[in-house]
Amino acid sequence: MLGDFANHAAEYGVYAIGLCVRRERTQLMEMIERSKQMYLLLGAKYTSQEKMWRFANGARLAFAYLENDSDAEAYQGHSYSMIMVEELGNFPNPEPVFKLMATLRSPNPEVKVKFRSTANPGGPGHLWIRRRYIDPAPAGMKIIRDRYTNPFTKEETDIERVFIPSKVTDNKYCNTPQYIAQLQLSAGKRLLHAWLYGDWSIIEGAFFEEWDESKH
Repeated sequence: MLGDFANHAAEYGVYAIGLCVRRERTQLMEMIERSKQMYLLLGAKYTSQEKMWRFANGARLAFAYLENDSDAEAYQGHSYSMIMVEELGNFPNPEPVFKLMATLRSPNPEVKVKFRSTANPGGPGHLWIRRRYIDPAPAGMKIIRDRYTNPFTKEETDIERVFIPSKVTDNKYCNTPQYIAQLQLSAGKRLLHAWLYGDWSIIEGAFFEEWDESKH
C-alpha cells in the first residue's frame, strides 16, 4: 500500500492527499518505520509531530490510528484522495471505516479517489469483511458494483470494490520454512489453513468447521 501511494503521489502531485490508518498506535509505529525505508529514497520529508510525509511535488500522506470506533468522527470534514487501512480485520465493526470513506473526495475531478485495505482471515472483523468483500466473489478478482441514486439529481453511480486473494507463498519474504513453522506454532489447524491459503471460509470454532468453498 505504501508503494501504491507513492505511485498515486507521482500521478497527482499536490492533489494526492493520503491517510494511512491502523487500529493501535504500536501497530502504526511499525508502518511508519517501513515507510521511511521507502519514502526517504524518493526525497520525501517526514514530520514526526504531524506523523506526515510531504513529497517534493506537494503530495502528502498522514498516519493515524483509530483505537476506538468513535475516533473516526474526528476526520469528518477532511478530504483525502486515498485512504489505506492496514489489517482491516482488527476493526470489529465496519462503521468507523465507512465514516473514513465519506472523506474520499478531491477538488480536482481528474483525481480518481480510492480506498485500499489489507487483511488476514480471523480476527474481530472477520465476518463483516467476509460478507462485504469475499462472499460476493469467493474466488476474488471480480469487480463488485453497488449502485447508488443521487436523491437530488436522480443520477445513478456505481461504487466498485474487489477482493484480491493471496496465499503465504505469494510473499517471497514470508514463504520461508522458518516463518511457516512459526505460523504452525501460533495457530490451530483451521486458522493455520486460513493464514497459509488466505481462506476466508474458515472460522475457528464455527459449527461447520469443515466448510470448504471449493467443495460445498
